[in-house]
Amino acid sequence: MEAFNPGPLLSAMLEGGTFLANEINRATEYSQNTLLEPLEEASIGIPHLGRIKADEEFFFICAMNPEELSGTHRLSEALKDRIKVWIKLTYPQKATELDIIRINLPEQFMVEESELELIYSIIEETRKNEVDIEVPASIRAGIAIAKLLGRRRYLEEKGVLKGDGSVYSHLTDISKHVLLGSIKPKPGVKVENVINRIINKTLGG
Repeated sequence: MEAFNPGPLLSAMLEGGTFLANEINRATEYSQNTLLEPLEEASIGIPHLGRIKADEEFFFICAMNPEELSGTHRLSEALKDRIKVWIKLTYPQKATELDIIRINLPEQFMVEESELELIYSIIEETRKNEVDIEVPASIRAGIAIAKLLGRRRYLEEKGVLKGDGSVYSHLTDISKHVLLGSIKPKPGVKVENVINRIINKTLGG
């Protein structure tokens, strides 16, 4: 027992804490099955140690990605049956999403409020276009665009890069590169064409 170090799940069970299984549907079926016993029996069997009971305050929370995202797996019926409460979340309100982007910006990366508004407009437009886009941009895409824009400005101020273009041109280039890996078009739709239309509509470029 002296050489055994409990992981996050077992620590939460022993201490009566909360365990968050983030992006649970990225876990394989085998990994999902390891959760069945703790959720059903509030205990877990450890080889050479025996059965460990969970504290009565132990609480399990999981979050999952949309099922259409690549790299996800279907949750087993056995696991779904043991999750008692389901909450479906939509995208956050605009003010909340902008706050999240601000929080994730390093202090040295300055992005104007007007630029954040433009970034949000780009991301929001991918969510409105249900005709061409199967999976729209997430808030991570907005954070990535803001960070890259702020980083460019920071490097310009340091003299590493030459300030040779408008914010619109920089935002256009950055957004195109980020969106290429952030959205999934409908079958038969060319992603570059969709991105160009979104950029033209939101930035006029």
